[in-house]
Amino acid sequence: MFLLCFWGFSGCASRAEALSLEYAKAFGRELQSIINKNPRYLWGGSSDESKGLDCSGYLFLAARRAGMPVRRTTAGLMAEGHGGWTGKTVAFEDVDGLDLVFWTFKNSRPNGHVGAGWDAGGKVTHASFRRGVVIDEFKGRLKSAVTKIIRLTLGDKKTD
Repeated sequence: MFLLCFWGFSGCASRAEALSLEYAKAFGRELQSIINKNPRYLWGGSSDESKGLDCSGYLFLAARRAGMPVRRTTAGLMAEGHGGWTGKTVAFEDVDGLDLVFWTFKNSRPNGHVGAGWDAGGKVTHASFRRGVVIDEFKGRLKSAVTKIIRLTLGDKKTD
């Protein structure tokens, strides 16, 4: 089971200046629900895990079900804060559960892939082109290709 830091497990940083507790609980619960259904990858997929999801669609579906005020957009636009995906950039060393993690892989557009949250064991969840929605160890290419980390600060902010 993918356990996120806000549930109070040891080794987790403070969630100050982050999602409200209500959003965090709901977002984590929805991410876990989608993971448990083991959806396949589908480019552009964002409406139903039974049809398949892409990386930004996976996070959007969980956020929408959690009641978060965000809109569907691409990973690159999420990294820029569009569609209500507002937040503050955090240092690699300060990453916390439910932070958005962006990657740029070779021959890919900047911030072209996105995932969410490490648990206390050093893992990240994302929609893999080959394996669907997965939980992976944060190492190798997933560690070396990180280009940006955003701590969401949703709440009373109006989406653009």
